[in-house]
Amino acid sequence: MALATIPTPAPLAADADLTTAFQVLGQKWNGIILHTLATRPARFGELHTAIDRISTKMLADRLRELLDAGLVTHDQLPPGPASYTLTSDGRALLPALEHLRTWAKNRTT
Repeated sequence: MALATIPTPAPLAADADLTTAFQVLGQKWNGIILHTLATRPARFGELHTAIDRISTKMLADRLRELLDAGLVTHDQLPPGPASYTLTSDGRALLPALEHLRTWAKNRTT
């Protein structure tokens, strides 16, 4: 009687594109900031008021990350204070954020 050999499963590998995406989106607050800016450009104070429980330091740090990632711009439009706006890459994330929002809303647990 011959022993059956069990095939070795293929090795797992994390998806490089998702890894890149979650380097930005995996940071707490980044998705919330992007989704909040989907409505319109906003000043720092408006964002701070709109996003409950985020500290000013955390908001400043996250906005800097989003600027560096090319998802948000920071523009001074006369007359008035500077505002943050989504770039085309930032806007391209909105459908994915909406899917995540719907998933969270419909979770059974």
